[in-house]
Amino acid sequence: MQKSESIGNLAKSLALVQASLVPAKRDSINPFFKSNYADLSSVWDTCRELLAKNGLSVIQGNSIGPNSTIVVETILAHESGQWIQSELCLPLAKNDPQGVGSAMTYGRRYGLAAIIGVVSDPDDDGNEASNRNGYVRTGHTNGQPVANAGQSRPA
Repeated sequence: MQKSESIGNLAKSLALVQASLVPAKRDSINPFFKSNYADLSSVWDTCRELLAKNGLSVIQGNSIGPNSTIVVETILAHESGQWIQSELCLPLAKNDPQGVGSAMTYGRRYGLAAIIGVVSDPDDDGNEASNRNGYVRTGHTNGQPVANAGQSRPA
């Protein structure tokens, strides 16, 4: 994360925003995981007015990263000129316009939520992200993950 030399005014305004934030509505459906999630519009709807009332704006852009990735940049700017900036580098699921658009939207949603402090999805302690190829972390033994019965960790 990068920031302007001073962020005192920005931090004060962001604290006011965060004091009034409510969780983003999880009103979109992910058919792959059969779950609900807050899409980019829901995250924006949660914070747009609060940001404006407190002299804050968000700027997002993107660039092509190395090895079929896209970098989504999110800047939180204060009317005083103070700012903080964060980047998220995402792999492209497909190297075509749809893959780029999907990664951009995903990166914008998570970048916006992270820089403002918007919550939406239940915190599963990374379990869903760890559930790859049937492997599920359910505990630890001597610092090593333990797989569900009958499953082994993929190589």
